[in-house]
Amino acid sequence: MDLANVDMTALAKQLCHPEGEMGMEVGKVMEKHTEQLNMFALDQLQLQPTDHVLEIGFGPGVAIAEVARQLRDGYADGIDQSKEMLAMASERNRRAIIEDRVTLKLGTARSLPYADGSFDKVFAVNVFHFWPEPAAELAECLRVLKSGGIVLFYLTHPSSWPAGFRESGVFIAREPEEVEALLQAADFRKTEHRWDQQKDYKGFVVVGVK
Repeated sequence: MDLANVDMTALAKQLCHPEGEMGMEVGKVMEKHTEQLNMFALDQLQLQPTDHVLEIGFGPGVAIAEVARQLRDGYADGIDQSKEMLAMASERNRRAIIEDRVTLKLGTARSLPYADGSFDKVFAVNVFHFWPEPAAELAECLRVLKSGGIVLFYLTHPSSWPAGFRESGVFIAREPEEVEALLQAADFRKTEHRWDQQKDYKGFVVVGVK
């Protein structure tokens, strides 16, 4: 996809909720360009072989495939609001789904279709900046986590966003300290952030404990 010829507001909306042919193209871009930051996020999550893990906004399914690979006796759930991403991620994770090690669903973080205390870990990569008022989403994350469970959000820093994303009205620019404060307000504890500084971009994770 040639960003020079794409309306940036339209692209921002597609990244938030991929739909139709353009949504499928955006999914292919995600597959190609998000592997490194997905791996950084998962390294920080410190998965254990028996963990039950939820990914919010799994996109084309790159991260959840790696989660499934690492969970010897665990389980991975994923939720995304895009039927196009559900199709892409289901194909990528077809074997793990058949083997009953991964379940993918349509839905949103404002109403997670899981029981209280279901997960050891909940994470999302480049999703938090689409939540203008994240209190409801964070309350749901807290609800579905087990006591002592971990939530982790990866965000590409606004300084690494393409020109036009700030003005799109879709992306919400936040610094790590602000994300930490939002987690604390939602009753997460032991919050901290860690930087992902690469040659061509920078991002950060914010972690909290229930």
